[in-house]
Amino acid sequence: MTEQGIAKMTIHKGLDALPTPRADLVAVAREHPSADAARTAFEARAKGAEGLVSVTAYEGIGHDGAFTYEQWTSEDAIQDLDGAPVYRLYRGNTGEGVPGALVVVSVEFEGPDEQRQRDWIDLVFEALDSEPAQPDGGISGYFHVSSDGERVLNYAEWTSAEAHIAALAAPGADGIGTTDAWKKVQTYPGLTAGGSVKRYRPVTSAVAA
Repeated sequence: MTEQGIAKMTIHKGLDALPTPRADLVAVAREHPSADAARTAFEARAKGAEGLVSVTAYEGIGHDGAFTYEQWTSEDAIQDLDGAPVYRLYRGNTGEGVPGALVVVSVEFEGPDEQRQRDWIDLVFEALDSEPAQPDGGISGYFHVSSDGERVLNYAEWTSAEAHIAALAAPGADGIGTTDAWKKVQTYPGLTAGGSVKRYRPVTSAVAA
């Protein structure tokens, strides 16, 4: 920390140095209209702020949008929230590989219900366990619950966007899965049509020194 109480940030360009989502922190997920807008937001955050632990910028793959993912020590520490969703990591899994793409899967529910958020994520993990084999190229899946009780965000790292597209197109695949358990995931009571699946390419990240 500096004398002003502001955390110094160390910038990383290497993709193998991307910060890992942590359950002891709160995350802010911000969508941006363009890569330039995300870079501007990243540069402002990378100057450091009290309570900011990491920030990563991504540019869209196959679309003009961009994305930044921030981790803070608490909700009270977050600066310039501007209505962006606040999340906390609930469950995750990770494997080997260097992430070349981020797949952001957002899910919305009809009204706040913290237990429903967690039950749905648990059902996803049951479906994952039902698969005879995991798709090639999948590295991690970090499932977050929003503080308003209405959303779930999966921050999923893949080796490449092509690997994710291939997994979706695999014979018998329903989403990423091939078993009947995935139908329960997709038809879970209370889900709305407001979710999305977007792919991004990591650009740069910064972590508190």
